[in-house]
Amino acid sequence: MNQAILTGSLLLLATACSTTPEPQSAVAYQQTTVENGSATNTVPDGSDPSEWSKARGSILRTFAFRALEKGLVEQAREYLTEACEVDVNDTASHAALARLYLAEGNQGLALTYAERASLVAPDDPEINMVYAAALAENNRMEEATATLEKTWVTLEHDPQFARAILTHYSAMGQTSEAKDFVHRMLTEDPTHASSWSISGDMMLAVGDLEGATEAYRKALEIDPNIPTPESIQFKLGEGSPNEDPMFAAALAAEDKGQWDAASNLYRFLVESQPMNHDVRLGLSRVLWAQGRYQLCDMQLLQVASGVRGWRGHLLQAKLDIRFQRLGKAKTSLMLSLRERPDLRSAELLLAYVDQRIEEKLNDTSEDT
Repeated sequence: MNQAILTGSLLLLATACSTTPEPQSAVAYQQTTVENGSATNTVPDGSDPSEWSKARGSILRTFAFRALEKGLVEQAREYLTEACEVDVNDTASHAALARLYLAEGNQGLALTYAERASLVAPDDPEINMVYAAALAENNRMEEATATLEKTWVTLEHDPQFARAILTHYSAMGQTSEAKDFVHRMLTEDPTHASSWSISGDMMLAVGDLEGATEAYRKALEIDPNIPTPESIQFKLGEGSPNEDPMFAAALAAEDKGQWDAASNLYRFLVESQPMNHDVRLGLSRVLWAQGRYQLCDMQLLQVASGVRGWRGHLLQAKLDIRFQRLGKAKTSLMLSLRERPDLRSAELLLAYVDQRIEEKLNDTSEDT
């Protein structure tokens, strides 16, 4: 089975949209086109064809993300595919389409588009993260590791990317490499809160709750606002840090099963607090309850594995099972059980996943 590589480290598809300034000659036309909901092949008067090609790609990505918000995955895929055909050097569209195929479990096409983007922008860290994920999903683990390690040179002290590497090592069963990586981080710069929090994540992964708590204690001394897993908050004797009345209203609506109201509140909070993992986890739960599984999956991708808590890991496992990502589902269930060893639902799902994996292996053996 394919192994997980911190798919959670990949950004939500909408954030893959390029932030490169658009050609001024096309900006006004793009605004009109987006409002009308259609993209045209016609180059506006006075526009440079090459510049217009780039602008049109941005328009198509906008349509794709709007389609995803409405759950129109096939339409979003068509828009992104067209954007890639319009401009073979449009790395943002290629990376976005690769992410979409990864979320759908289509490893082959994900690798095709990620590889194209990497060839055009071999030093782009975000594209390399997508490329590494696609390589790993195609069982090309050594190449995935090499891509991640190359990118780390340019992204040192980026906590999200550090967690990507850490989870990649864990997925491959390379515990000693994961420990060496964390040790290098702490040796090179022990003054970064992220160095200690990532050390805590690694200790949580191996079941050392006491060591993880101490690491997070040091991280919080440096940065009191650093996101903290539920199990660590409990050990530190802290209550929930979320006192925002709107967040409380979102939780209340969720508890009552008022999914539309909860979704609206969580979406507003996500816009205003994009780094708040509790908000994204809440929105993910509501999207799951609404049956909007693709959007739920993409929201959960935004939340780092180390701060998901047992509920977040369990939700990820359910999504992975739904999308037939059995290897990832097993990883998520094991993470959930590390925080809640007595979680019966996770135990039952793990038994089911193990059975499905065994059946697939048997089917493969019979075919060969």
